[in-house]
Amino acid sequence: MVLSKLEARITDVSTRARKGWLLSYGDMITLVITFFIMMLNVRAGEITKVHAWVNSRLNDTTREIQRVVDLLNISVIHIDRDSKGVKISLNDPRLFETGSAEPRLELIYQLQTLGATIKNMDIVNLHASRWAPWLREFERNGLMWNLEIRVEGHTDNVPLIPGSKYRDNWELSAARAQTVMRLLQEYTGLPGAQFAVAGFGEHQPIASNGTPTGREMNRRVEIFINASLTHQL
Repeated sequence: MVLSKLEARITDVSTRARKGWLLSYGDMITLVITFFIMMLNVRAGEITKVHAWVNSRLNDTTREIQRVVDLLNISVIHIDRDSKGVKISLNDPRLFETGSAEPRLELIYQLQTLGATIKNMDIVNLHASRWAPWLREFERNGLMWNLEIRVEGHTDNVPLIPGSKYRDNWELSAARAQTVMRLLQEYTGLPGAQFAVAGFGEHQPIASNGTPTGREMNRRVEIFINASLTHQL
């Protein structure tokens, strides 16, 4: 009988101890989860601030380029802002020889103007701008400023003539984009690693290919200036 009472007491103490341990463990897990949620919220807030700062610089760049285009009254260059960055559309039908990626004088003039504008913008020279303290702070936190200029070529859907240098409109659009990229790199003096090209042929029209006006609009080159802050490796 005495042994049974002792066993019952030991069992009761053991049960209370397990419950106490479980409560302590549960409290610890709750605290850990709360901590990580707080850290995620702080991190999300920091990321949001970084994105907002980068977007502000891109918006400033849009306005800078628009001012130059308006000042020089260059009606064939259109400036916009979309998810890819600052969008510069060259819609002048006189940019290239027909079925060729050979630049005409009009294109060279436009790219010289754009090149001179881009190479003097804050977004290209952040270390020498009023935003230098911000950039240094980002760098101290392991973030690196990345600038990309992406050139995209587009055509209408008219097939190339037999014997053309290019196999199809896809190759032609890529060649035209490369021509613009190389000239823009020369006129800006920026490193080649900051440039990229793409050709879409007739597959991303912005107007109907059923009319001469629509086909003219579809024959275009688009330049995108984009930037980001990424963690250094």
